[in-house]
Amino acid sequence: MITVLIPTKNHGHYLEELITNVIFAEKSPVSKLMICNDASTDDTADILKKFAGNKNIRVFENPVSIGAVAAQNLMFPHIETPYTLCIASDDYFFPEQISKLFDGMLKRDAYIGFGKYLLLEGERTTELNHPGWQARNVAGADEFCTLLSHDHYIFSGTTIFKTEFLPKQGLERAPYDLSLNKLASADGLGEFRGLDWDIALKMATDHPDRFYFLDEYCGCFRKVAAQLSSSEIYNDTGRGAFEMALLILKYLSNYPLRKRVKDSAAYRAGIQNLFYAKCGQITESAKQSQNFQEIYKPVLLTAETLLNNM
Repeated sequence: MITVLIPTKNHGHYLEELITNVIFAEKSPVSKLMICNDASTDDTADILKKFAGNKNIRVFENPVSIGAVAAQNLMFPHIETPYTLCIASDDYFFPEQISKLFDGMLKRDAYIGFGKYLLLEGERTTELNHPGWQARNVAGADEFCTLLSHDHYIFSGTTIFKTEFLPKQGLERAPYDLSLNKLASADGLGEFRGLDWDIALKMATDHPDRFYFLDEYCGCFRKVAAQLSSSEIYNDTGRGAFEMALLILKYLSNYPLRKRVKDSAAYRAGIQNLFYAKCGQITESAKQSQNFQEIYKPVLLTAETLLNNM
């Protein structure tokens, strides 16, 4: 019923455990796995050879690295199951909890189901309590507005999509909006980190009544040094504020969506507060950089103008 997609590069030391004891654990609802080896230089290829005889696993090999998002897009057209889950090769989910999440989705005919997640940094595990998880349960909550005003709280490793209702964006009709990738990559810091946030926002505009949230921990995000989501690379440089600004311009340029925000003082304030909080994380030295002056600043000012004129 569920196909898991894993793009991987140089994560051989996680792969065998992930495939054997997570993806295909006894109580896992996963039936198929597609994994794309994105030109790894470690022992990833050798590890994947151990699963060559498994008819439920399909391996894609990239001779040249194309990046995690492009690697996932390569696999999406080959999905044959009704449901899909995407996970990074250094993260993991809890099979029993994912099964419970899936059962809840089926009972409600949800198009997107997600659970809470833990943060693993070194040997320390932290139970996150994202304010967005609670805010979206308030009576009358607007799924789209909650997502945009409370930052992204839907982690791909604990999220199941009904395949046919995934967004189909751009010429390739892939779930990820690759135009955001093109805009972000100008700063030399790699892919647009908030592509999962963008998918969740798109799902919330198209299918607001088809979300299911399991208020339990269903998986774990592994935080490592030098990844794009680290504070030094993402928040301090201004990339985080820049990405939110792009999403503000993408969605709130649409009048009906902008009106939904405008008509709610709480949501309007929430989005503004989150945006200014992200801007406040940018270091003074970063504000003098070429990236900030030439790439980030014009977009931040445009987004601020839009927010202040609602």
